[in-house]
Amino acid sequence: MLTELGRILQKARESKQLTLDDIQERTNIRKRYLQAIEEGDLSVIPGLVYARGFIKLYAEQLGLDGQALLEEYGLLNQPNPVQPAKADTSVPSRRERSTKQNPPAAPAVEPGNRLFPQVLMGILVIGLLGVGYWFLTQKETASEPPQPQVQEPVAPPLQQPANPPVPPVAEPKPTGPIKADVKERGRSVYKVEGDRIKLDIQVANGDCWMEIVADGEIKYSKTATSGTVLPVEASKEIKIVAGFSPALSIKANGVPVELEQVKGGYEYLFQKK
Repeated sequence: MLTELGRILQKARESKQLTLDDIQERTNIRKRYLQAIEEGDLSVIPGLVYARGFIKLYAEQLGLDGQALLEEYGLLNQPNPVQPAKADTSVPSRRERSTKQNPPAAPAVEPGNRLFPQVLMGILVIGLLGVGYWFLTQKETASEPPQPQVQEPVAPPLQQPANPPVPPVAEPKPTGPIKADVKERGRSVYKVEGDRIKLDIQVANGDCWMEIVADGEIKYSKTATSGTVLPVEASKEIKIVAGFSPALSIKANGVPVELEQVKGGYEYLFQKK
């Protein structure tokens, strides 16, 4: 029956992919005791009380009901089915006790004998060995295995949400030239992003007559020579009337603007989105 109990514990351990070293680290039960339990040999465990405690703690570490296993295999009602392997529980006779406690008396040796020192040394060695053996047997009988320690339960890790919210991705700003949103006869309308409209107007490749109106106010009205640079800013809209568009280059809020190459009068209207 103990062999069957050991196989149950061994299969449960192997199903969790645990080694005897892992169980020893978790329960503080020596590996040789765990191996003896799986083999059904409790004779190496010093006492049924410790064997019950080890089996119960081992089973519960594997998720089994240790108390139920002890009851099923009759380990709770048995007085002591196994005896410790190393401990000698027999009561020594009066003659044996007197022999262990008092080493045999040394034979009498005549003082004049030349072998007296050697014989005396041998008697002392035998006496020391006898005393050491007696202390060793008493120490093995009195030694007890450490009490099994129950590990404190570990709190489960916090569960992360299955689908964490995805932060919104900002739309990339256009890097190419700004094109007209509306083209009418003699006029192009541009929609400009930003809190304000800021135009950088540069005249090159000839002169150009211009009239610039920002938020209804005329800012410039005359012929601009080649090389002229005019910065204009408004909160709502800017209107430019040009007499020779090929001479102009315009940037709206730092982005180049695609202009119509008209050699006559043409109107460019920039409005905030």
